[in-house]
Amino acid sequence: MKSAFVVLPLITACAAALAQSPSPAASPRAVDRAISATQTGAPGFRSKMRGSLIRDVETQQVPELFPGEIEDVGPQFLVARPEAAAPEHRWLDAFFDTQLFYTSNALLSERGNQDTSVMVFTLQAAINLPPMEVAGGILSPRVGYRHQWWRYSLDDTSNQLNNFDFAVGSLFAGFRHKWDDKWVATASIDYNRYLSADEEWTEFYTEVVPNWSLERNLPIGEKAQLTIGYYGAYHFTHTDPSPVSHINDRLDTALGFVYVQELLPNLFIQPYYRLQWSHYTENSDRNDMYNNLGLTVVYMFNEWASIRAFMNYENRNSTDDTAADYHKWDTGGGVTFSARF
Repeated sequence: MKSAFVVLPLITACAAALAQSPSPAASPRAVDRAISATQTGAPGFRSKMRGSLIRDVETQQVPELFPGEIEDVGPQFLVARPEAAAPEHRWLDAFFDTQLFYTSNALLSERGNQDTSVMVFTLQAAINLPPMEVAGGILSPRVGYRHQWWRYSLDDTSNQLNNFDFAVGSLFAGFRHKWDDKWVATASIDYNRYLSADEEWTEFYTEVVPNWSLERNLPIGEKAQLTIGYYGAYHFTHTDPSPVSHINDRLDTALGFVYVQELLPNLFIQPYYRLQWSHYTENSDRNDMYNNLGLTVVYMFNEWASIRAFMNYENRNSTDDTAADYHKWDTGGGVTFSARF
């Protein structure tokens, strides 16, 4: 309980900071590049696997790059301790994640792809309100803050790709509703603030994003599970470039699946696929289609540390001639440290 009173003032302070600092002008291409870099990913894995040869586990996706989704290069997840008959409520959970990967198309361009290394740091803290029984299931509300830093071309700064470094600060609040050990529904609202490293971490793009999802978990044997999901979000955006400050307002609709299997004790493999359609409401001529597929391997050292390797392919096709149709490969690894109090 004490942890909650410590974190609440911190979140309030973060909210006040987000409301400050003016927005410098940014080019439409720079905004589109930052959006696309954090836009897609496979559906998160939020479920339990049951069986005589695998203990009951609860998974928590990490880290999220944008509302209701997971990070850029595939689903990363933590496996928590086995459930007790009456699990103790934890008021606070937090994690730090770092990942380094190679990308074949750092600028998300249609031609002349430029490859480089990318490092992403993620720090998140959330307050978990006490769960409650609602409509035959368990409703779990939470509120928190996440900050993420994207660093380009650490291996070769001479190409000046590091000028595209940026950060994203996110306040989020929502709930997760689970019933029948098979269905999981989520709804939340996020406020995302994009900051440019080249402009001394000043704001160049903001969005308010209500989002929602519905997943169905299908156990396969004793050590595997398939999760099929629908994911939706609406982005209320603001950016400085003319002609319309809300030119990036859009509705995202996605379908995807994740298959997870325990190969060895604490070693999991996870292939996935996601199809996403984005309709830009302030630019009715623009519709983007994303395909994202890949493979992640995760090893859980314990309940607070994990390591992973991944490979991911992504492409985008847009009806807007000013938006690049791109494709890229990402491959690399990451480490996550988490804590619950």
